[in-house]
Amino acid sequence: MRQNNKEKIIVYTYGVFDLFHRGHVELLKEAKALGDKLVVGVFSDEVAKSFKRESIISLADRIHMVEHCSFVDEVLVQNDLAPDNVLEKIKPHILAKGPGAGWEEGKEAPGEKIMKKIGGKVLMLPYHDGISTSDIIKRIKEN
Repeated sequence: MRQNNKEKIIVYTYGVFDLFHRGHVELLKEAKALGDKLVVGVFSDEVAKSFKRESIISLADRIHMVEHCSFVDEVLVQNDLAPDNVLEKIKPHILAKGPGAGWEEGKEAPGEKIMKKIGGKVLMLPYHDGISTSDIIKRIKEN
């Protein structure tokens, strides 16, 4: 890992962060615990719709919620499903991601090639069962 005594460990994670909930908070808390600075990419509406569904909460509001989470140091819009362009730009030491958004267990993680190229590493964070935006939407529909 590329680090000197003065260099802060930068961690990058990303997601939709629609209907912000406890699972999102846990992901951000766990990602922040891996380093000194947490940069979070929030998927644009177009990217979210391309792989999941149309966002319920606007991009501006999703950014606002994420940037006001105490674990987060910086927020940016991620305009591509794969994080490659962002990783090339910010060069984090760690890419921390929960399951989903093109990340399937046993397969190469999105951004893994770029992280190897810049001397960083990829860490998969755990999924918190029963806590998801899709589950919340399902419960709302059922009630």
